[in-house]
Amino acid sequence: MAPRIIRSLRAESDLTELFAHIAADTSPDRAEAVLLRIGQTLNTLSLFPGIGRVREDLDGSPRVFAVWPWVVIYEPMEDGDDVFVWRVVDGRRDLTRLAGRPRR
Repeated sequence: MAPRIIRSLRAESDLTELFAHIAADTSPDRAEAVLLRIGQTLNTLSLFPGIGRVREDLDGSPRVFAVWPWVVIYEPMEDGDDVFVWRVVDGRRDLTRLAGRPRR
């Protein structure tokens, strides 16, 4: 079975807010391009879930992977195939405040 990318409700909200912000600031085409780039990164993470750096300073020790300037906060699932995305946030923000472990 193909690996799945499971997004928390907060991650879905992050992506919606990111699209709205970029579309208002630049253009909907630019916002779509950014979300496509993030989506491609999520696909890569589902295939190679161990490539992100473990952040032991964050609750639950998730992994992080940069899609500059944003950061995907995620964890590989126990089955080894799926990835659970916690958040997609601006990497210049304080991740320790933003990255609480979400409910599944």
